[in-house]
Amino acid sequence: MTVNIKAMQLYVATLELGNFSEVARREGMSPSSVSRIVQQLETELGTQLLYRNTRAVEATEAGRLYGDTFRQMLATLDDTNRRLQASQSEPGGLVRINAPVAFAQKHIVPWLAELTGRYPALRLELVQTDDFINPLADAADLLFRIAPLQDSGLHLRLVDKPRYFLAASPGYLARHGAPQTPQQLYQHNCLVYKGKMGMQRAYFSAAGAPLEVHTFGGSLVANNADSLVSAALDDLGIVMMPDWQIGHLLQNRSLVPVLSDYQVAPGHQQQVIAMLYPQARFLPAAVRSVIDFFAEKYGPTPYWKYPSKDQ
Repeated sequence: MTVNIKAMQLYVATLELGNFSEVARREGMSPSSVSRIVQQLETELGTQLLYRNTRAVEATEAGRLYGDTFRQMLATLDDTNRRLQASQSEPGGLVRINAPVAFAQKHIVPWLAELTGRYPALRLELVQTDDFINPLADAADLLFRIAPLQDSGLHLRLVDKPRYFLAASPGYLARHGAPQTPQQLYQHNCLVYKGKMGMQRAYFSAAGAPLEVHTFGGSLVANNADSLVSAALDDLGIVMMPDWQIGHLLQNRSLVPVLSDYQVAPGHQQQVIAMLYPQARFLPAAVRSVIDFFAEKYGPTPYWKYPSKDQ
């Protein structure tokens, strides 16, 4: 059985006004059209709803019961619509965010107070992990991902294309000098990241030159980028990191880039930083507001770029 909303509305109006003509006048319809829709409703329900005469209509017992039910249903629907409209103007509810550990710590967590201050009805659930997750199976509304661009079946909003740097502290470079070619890295103490994909590699390129790949090492290998950066700040060696990780340190000269004539990356494919979400057409206002907030804060040229956009 299918009863459409318009038929319920016309039937309830007919009960309240007592005739088809007045309902038709208010709705901009003909009386015969209103009568026909009510007759179709009776056929759909399999029962007579109205006693009809030339001047007025009167509800049957079944008609009165259905009328009460339709009023409750329409009132519930109106209330739901009002609450949804309110949520569109003031986003609220739960938004579940999934992001890489280091990126979240540096570029999501510092903004959460402002985000929830702007939208007081918003509730956030932040999961920080470097593991691959399925947003549908793992119930995530918004994913931040740093990886080569792929067709994941999700909608995407691009944040940045990270650039990698080799960098060391001024103290380290004062004592050991700066390498002038990738091959000279073997003469330096390199601080190397080792994750689930194995030891970090460096792919170098220069204008007109083919890609070169180098594996290098030194006195420290770690699976935590912050630990490696801290060691570099303590004059221990040269580290390779993306701008979102060390851009602020390059900007304030706590770390100094080396081999600047070369481009360096951990792989052949260009990585992107992106916000991914499962749906777009009916994206909840709260999720859309979170996406727009971070897009606003990061800007078209993210604040972590080196040189910074203010230099």
